[in-house]
Parts: sequence; C-alpha cells; structure tokens
Amino acid sequence: MYCYHCGYHINEHKIEQKTPSIENIEGAGTESRIEYVCPRCGEAIHAGADEKEIKSLSRATHAEIQRANNNYASGMGLGSVGLILLILGLIFFLLANRPSQGFVLDTTCAEFYVFIVLTIISSILLILGIALVSVGIYKRRLYHGILRDINNHTFVQ
Repeated sequence: MYCYHCGYHINEHKIEQKTPSIENIEGAGTESRIEYVCPRCGEAIHAGADEKEIKSLSRATHAEIQRANNNYASGMGLGSVGLILLILGLIFFLLANRPSQGFVLDTTCAEFYVFIVLTIISSILLILGIALVSVGIYKRRLYHGILRDINNHTFVQ
C-alpha cells in the first residue's frame, strides 16, 4: 500500500504477519475497511481510493520521483569525486616508488601515507555513491510504475 499523502510504501503483508487486523477488529466482516497509519506523515491509508486521493497520490509520486532523481544525482557526484580521488591516490602510489632506490616501494615516505588516506576516502565515497545511485534507480523505477498505473486507470491499492 502507498500513502495517499506522501507516497510512502507500506508493506501490509509484514504488518499483518505481526498483528492481523481482522482478528483485532470486533465484529469484523468481509465489508470491514482496514486502515493503516503512515509512519512518515501520520495519515490514514486504506484500500479503495476516490479520485481526490488518487490525485494526491499522483502528486506524492512525482515528489518521490524527484527525490529519487536527487539521490541519483548525489550518488553520481560522490562517485565522480571518489573516482578522481582514487586516480590521485594511484598517482601518489606511483610517486612512492622511489627511482633512487630502484623503484622499490617506500612505505615511510609522505607520498605513501597520502596514497593510503586518498584510497580510504575514495573507497568510502565510491561505496556511498553506488548505494545512492542504486536507491535512486530503484525508487525511480518503482514510482514511474505507479504513475503508469494511475495514468492507465489500472492502479489498485
């Protein structure tokens, strides 16, 4: 289920496995309407939406797509900076191989320590960048699917 107000995805199967809603409602029949509360915005979420709620979900979906695009752009930026720092680190690694010592790696020089620091920072930035890019791609694909279903009038909560 998706929140009509903010577009947050709620996995109702996990919620129902923990505490089933039908057993908690006294005198619940097949026509009972089960509502959930969105953990992000606090709005009520239920199955079977009217036109106003669908429009609100469409606006929230567009906002989530924008957030996904922001995640993607941030991840690409962090990945680019991480790649640049990795290249600089490799240059410093090559500088740590002293030609006066027969191109043997000198682990006591400053260039080697700069190589270590740049490699650590670049690996952190690359991992964070890859994570943000993958989250952005996943969310964008998910919410574009919801928008396609809304536009085709095939969206079912």
